[in-house]
Amino acid sequence: MRSTPFYWFFVGIMFLAASSCFRDVAAGEMSAAEKKLLKEEAREMFYHAYDAYLKHAYPADELMPLSCKGRYRDSEPTRGDIDDALGNFSLTLVDAMDTLVILGDLEGFEAAVRSVLNDVSFDHDIVVSVFETNIRVLGGLLSGHILASYLRDKIGRMPWYKGELLDMAKDLGYRLLPAFNTSTGVPHPRINLQYGLKSPKMGSSRETCTACAGTMILEFAALSRLTGEPIFEEKTHRAMDYLWQLRHRASGLMGTVLNIHNGDWVRRDSGVGAGIDSYYEYLLKAYILLGDDTYLDRFNKHYSAIMKYVSQGPLLVDVHMHRPHTNTKNFMDALLAFWPGLQVLKGDIKPAIETHEMLYQVMQRHNFLPEAFTTDFKVHWGQHPLRPEFLESTYFLFKATGDPYYLEVGKSVLNSLQRFARVPCGFAAVKDVRTGSHEDRMDSFVLAETFKYLFLLFAEDEDLVINIDDFLFTTEAHLFPLSLAKLSNTTSVVRPMILRMTDDDASDELGASYDHTCPNTEYLFPGKKDFAHSIRLSLKNLVDGVCPKQRHLSRQLRATEFQAGNEDHLRLLRKMGISIMALPDGRVQLQHTTAHAESSEDAEEGLLFMQEMIELSKSQEHQLSQQPRTVQFVARLPDGTSRTTVLAAGPAQFGPELTAATQVTAMVALASPLSACKELMNPEALANKIGVVERGDCMFVDKARQLQKAGAVAGIVIDNTSGTSSSKSPLFAMSGDGSNDVHIPMVFLFSQDASVLLDAMIADPHVTIKLTETTEDLNPESEAEKTVSSATSSAESGSLNVGYIRVGDDGRLQSEQFETATLLSGGDGNDKDVKRVGASENGRFQDPDTLQEHEPSETARTNVVSNNEGDAHIGFSLDPLMSLSLLKNLKRFFDSGPVSSVISVLNRESEHVKTLQTLIKAVLGEKKEIDTETKLLLDQVGEIIRLSGGVHSSSSSSREVKTDGVEPDENNNDHLKNAEDAFRGDGGGESTTDASVPSQVQHVANGNESEQSSRNGRSVDEL
Repeated sequence: MRSTPFYWFFVGIMFLAASSCFRDVAAGEMSAAEKKLLKEEAREMFYHAYDAYLKHAYPADELMPLSCKGRYRDSEPTRGDIDDALGNFSLTLVDAMDTLVILGDLEGFEAAVRSVLNDVSFDHDIVVSVFETNIRVLGGLLSGHILASYLRDKIGRMPWYKGELLDMAKDLGYRLLPAFNTSTGVPHPRINLQYGLKSPKMGSSRETCTACAGTMILEFAALSRLTGEPIFEEKTHRAMDYLWQLRHRASGLMGTVLNIHNGDWVRRDSGVGAGIDSYYEYLLKAYILLGDDTYLDRFNKHYSAIMKYVSQGPLLVDVHMHRPHTNTKNFMDALLAFWPGLQVLKGDIKPAIETHEMLYQVMQRHNFLPEAFTTDFKVHWGQHPLRPEFLESTYFLFKATGDPYYLEVGKSVLNSLQRFARVPCGFAAVKDVRTGSHEDRMDSFVLAETFKYLFLLFAEDEDLVINIDDFLFTTEAHLFPLSLAKLSNTTSVVRPMILRMTDDDASDELGASYDHTCPNTEYLFPGKKDFAHSIRLSLKNLVDGVCPKQRHLSRQLRATEFQAGNEDHLRLLRKMGISIMALPDGRVQLQHTTAHAESSEDAEEGLLFMQEMIELSKSQEHQLSQQPRTVQFVARLPDGTSRTTVLAAGPAQFGPELTAATQVTAMVALASPLSACKELMNPEALANKIGVVERGDCMFVDKARQLQKAGAVAGIVIDNTSGTSSSKSPLFAMSGDGSNDVHIPMVFLFSQDASVLLDAMIADPHVTIKLTETTEDLNPESEAEKTVSSATSSAESGSLNVGYIRVGDDGRLQSEQFETATLLSGGDGNDKDVKRVGASENGRFQDPDTLQEHEPSETARTNVVSNNEGDAHIGFSLDPLMSLSLLKNLKRFFDSGPVSSVISVLNRESEHVKTLQTLIKAVLGEKKEIDTETKLLLDQVGEIIRLSGGVHSSSSSSREVKTDGVEPDENNNDHLKNAEDAFRGDGGGESTTDASVPSQVQHVANGNESEQSSRNGRSVDEL
């Protein structure tokens, strides 16, 4: 029950939860065993979130459950007014302390108190919300002090406690007190904890909400009565008196926003939800806690006006305070869910049951109560930050009626939290109830209120270490003892009549008055045990009546069948009103718009399709929350040593599970075609190996079937979007199609992780890898993680071997191959990183430093080019299965590097064409067909060779080559140094071209410009 501004959130995916509509039946008695199980489950849910906060976030204010880290003030992109609750004072711990006492965890409570005393300070130059800091932090400190004193005095726990929390509360109270320095006495909405109102960070502050100004009396009065310093209670009494004067005298209603300096209303709409909710709550509770009849009189007048104008059956709709018969909104917000609980305290049970029932039916329709919904029960704002108000009213209705129906309601809320909000690091707010998408947010009230009321709903009195009836809940569910009324220095009331009387000498007259004041079902409905059910019965199908009727649909496409690259599937999506957009990380985003569907039936199928996609996503998240997979191998280093590399991989929802007992170890080979969407051309190369395929063009499970058919023992799918990595993107589980015909395990690697594996395959074609589950070694402090980081860093720097083609003075083509270890990140230009490899006439490699020849490896091939004048050699050593990977590395490099300063080729027309033709054939091996991916890569290679900065037109037979403006010479290798500097980013050697040639570089074949042509779509033989 807080007054928090609402915000619009962009929603990428929209769907209507297909939950069953409400059917009201008289609830049977819940068994004691089931109730106990639900109580323990609620306890476990609290500790799942609380422990995650302590482990991943403390001492931050809040836990970010999706990121598994803490949220400090200004540490993350601003969320607007929501962040005003944060003050770098360990908000969640302070707010949740007293919940530990409710759970009976006295040891945990004592530890929390010690942590607050040791670590929490308020001396920060931070502007905070006065309202939020009061109800969450000041209220938490006061409740913690009250309970610590109770445990010390009544149970003998915490004998060391000497009121330190109360001292902190007083310190904070004095820091908030300057906010009341206004001409009206209505407090400023914000305050600087260190400098008060004098901070330049405060800016201009003129407006506040009614609830913000009117939800201070309980905490400040309790602070005064516990410390004996009346100033806090006096300030809040004055503010409440001024607010009462601002009511509309005819209607008795209040507005929601006012000017703090002159009291003018800024917003005159009146209701019981956001902006005004807890003002009404604190009027009634101020009477209960403080014993001042003035507040009860004021509440009763407001209550009569609300029931006359705002309450419209079970609905609570905002109206103009000065024209109360005119509605101002066509929607209601979730904060009004506190109202039935307040009506229980008032003793007006019947309308409380009706409004609560309406809210429950809305919740059933959407799994959660949307942040706002229209009067015809459609979602207005889909966010749900796991608010406690509905559970609070459920708890009070159960306490008042004893109806087991409300236990079933609580069970439904518990199940929704477990199914749709639980994540590995706590519970995440729901960004939109229609999609189930999450927000990286877990507010402190989730632990302070939501799980507190959930536990209390299923707990018995004997489960609690305190008598809960002796306490009053604040709007943040902090516990203040009713005995505070006896500490009053400002009233003559010794004990209000509504207090629970436990003394033996309590008068019968006082007891009778108590029965008539508090909700007593025997008094309201004498002899009628199922009265609550009879009230709900009249509301049957209130929301159900607008639920869409269920009918059988002939499905055109299911989510499990969808392929992003299938044009027929995309056409069907458009027909359903679903648009698709590719994201930079390779994922796709779907958005459904009913108005864009071709028919109502198509729109309905679109909704079902979106729901199925959400369920698929959730099942993937559940699988990944259990354990990702790893790809492990030993990579050879240039110095002759080896290193174990461990890559994080996503699992598959099909095929056998990878465990320590079922891990796969084998050599690895690339599939051809790499997309593996049709029968593979190289089954002999894949037999008994782990096949590597590329994402795209067909379903993951189809790729697995092709690998299985070719005899592979496992498969690795590599991402087809560059730049993705497991360190930047969340792992996901590859979905199947529901069949179980795949019997080999599959894993998924992001592109940067895959490049580490591909580099190892290029360096050692016989490399053996292991696919297994995540090991204990894979943690941030382990050597394996360091290896992964090192390998990824190497991949990001673009380390690879590049061949350099030039013409020797003997007229033969020669190659020089050098390794650049810091290709894209820059280097120092040191010659020791350069290794020149010549090619001899017999095809054997020749080291120019030693003049010794050696045979190429079995998996390598030296490609010989013959020209009309003799033998020449190209020194590219390529394994056919590695060619595509090497091409991709070359393409990635040349996309970011200076082409004209890297490679020069012979400009004599006939030799140029033959060189290009032979080089491409060497790359392709024996392939007869070119898939789309290879075609694009061949295009790039053709451009690299053709568009060379050193080539210029010449009709003579001379072999003149310019590289970076330096002529090749048998005694001059400066052009190699210039090329090396260009690789390393040093800018060595200025690039120049013939004045007659454009800087983009020209290519003329056989002296005829008309011979220039694109190589798109041509066969291997044509190339």
